[in-house]
Amino acid sequence: MRKLARYLLIAIVAAIVFVALTFVWAMQREIDISAPAARAELVKAMTLGCKLRLPELVKQTQMARALQPAEMNEICGCAVERIIETHAAAGKITPGDVPETDIDATELACLQELPIHQEAQ
Repeated sequence: MRKLARYLLIAIVAAIVFVALTFVWAMQREIDISAPAARAELVKAMTLGCKLRLPELVKQTQMARALQPAEMNEICGCAVERIIETHAAAGKITPGDVPETDIDATELACLQELPIHQEAQ
């Protein structure tokens, strides 16, 4: 039983190390978004990340209501396109080179441009 526990612990630690190394590699690799399929994949991943962060951003702006899924899609689509236009001018982007402050500022700007948000103010 002790051997099984030891091997299980070694396997868990190895899996954690592997995931961490894969994450670091993925954040440092350059993504060529000149191909439509690669751009679509990047947009999909960035949109998911945006949607996960959006509720916290809404709390910070003290918006009186929750966002609808269509509004979230509109905000995240706006933010993703702006980030790609800004940081992938040469058709390539490295995810680790895009500062979180730029991402947050872009998402906030797109949220404030939403017509519903402007009516509430």
